Amino acid sequence: MRRITETRLSTRAVLLVGVALGIGNLLYILLASRGHLAIDYVVYDLAGEVALEGGNFYTAVPEGLADYFHYVYPPITVLGFVPLALVGWKVGFAIHTLLTVVAGLAGAWLIVRYVERIGETRLPWLDRGLIAGFVVISVHSMPSLVFGQVNHHMVAALALGFVALDRDREILAGSAFGLAAFVKVFPAAVGVWLLRRRAWRAIAAAVGTAIVGFALGFLVFGVDLSIAYVEHAILPRFSPGEFAGGLDPEATYLTIRRPISVLLPGVDPTFYGLLALVVLAPPIAYLYRTIEDREDRLVSIMGTMVAILVFFPSFPIYVVILYFPLVPLLYLLESGRPRQLLVAGALLASVAIRWDDVEVLLAAADLSSSVLADVLKPAFTFATPGLVGVLLILAGCLLHRQQKYGPQFFEE
Repeated sequence: MRRITETRLSTRAVLLVGVALGIGNLLYILLASRGHLAIDYVVYDLAGEVALEGGNFYTAVPEGLADYFHYVYPPITVLGFVPLALVGWKVGFAIHTLLTVVAGLAGAWLIVRYVERIGETRLPWLDRGLIAGFVVISVHSMPSLVFGQVNHHMVAALALGFVALDRDREILAGSAFGLAAFVKVFPAAVGVWLLRRRAWRAIAAAVGTAIVGFALGFLVFGVDLSIAYVEHAILPRFSPGEFAGGLDPEATYLTIRRPISVLLPGVDPTFYGLLALVVLAPPIAYLYRTIEDREDRLVSIMGTMVAILVFFPSFPIYVVILYFPLVPLLYLLESGRPRQLLVAGALLASVAIRWDDVEVLLAAADLSSSVLADVLKPAFTFATPGLVGVLLILAGCLLHRQQKYGPQFFEE
């Protein structure tokens, strides 16, 4: 892997844009959408209160919120919110926010140390600060922070997993991946990468971590709440109903299933997942052709994380799972067209707007019935800027692979 050289300026631009948009997002929420402040944390707070009373915290919904605002993590995790429930939601939210920032900074530190170790140079404090800001308060991180989500913890766990695996500490890596998957479920797909690495001890550690977590939940809360977790938190995530007839242009999802559902509105939506797999499997197999050096592995990890993000019906806040290895690649990848695609994709992925946002802007400019609106609506129905940006990142990985090894899928 080469040393860090002339790529730093464009990398700083990507990080700075992400941070600036994140701050803008915060100001918008504080000034115009205060009802969204702590909207996820109040769910966790209520779950902690109900758990103290011995009730079913999977059916508890805070007053004034829709039914889908309920606890969605494994039973044992609620114990992390029980102490916070004892001090009131406002104090609890402040403590939770502080801990979230700490988790984000831990993830940023892992990324910085990785870049410095592989790049064989110490990053200036400006770069360190931008990386920390990007992880903690960028456009995709800020909503998790102000809503009271736990995605910063997931970023830290994933970064720890990849860094530990790079240093052949498979047990630590697997435990970190297993913890992320135990809480959020979809990071379990990182197991595809572990299989490609033949990291058997990491796989065993990941599976063991999840088993222990579920076993503890069963022992502490019993079978009924374990079943409730599956019914109220797991099964609804796999419901394809919203994609029937083509995903609504105002839907939040960032997924390859969006254009698939628009192109094939008459197909049974239960098949969209299979079609997404058919679309994504070949490029990932192509990236997996060889992983002999660290650069190959970083690019393959990038493709893996992009595929995970766009395969599932993901929300834009989950773009944070790309931070490792996106930030290291921006610093370490050789200058050229693949890196240009990565930079362009990272910038475009920061444009977190949907058709309903565009409608507001067009209405403000009195252009709701214009030709521009007629062009933009089908475009945003087919793909959001965020989705296009993420796919550009994948394209950069594929081009890098093609330039380095040629078009063949397998080693000769």
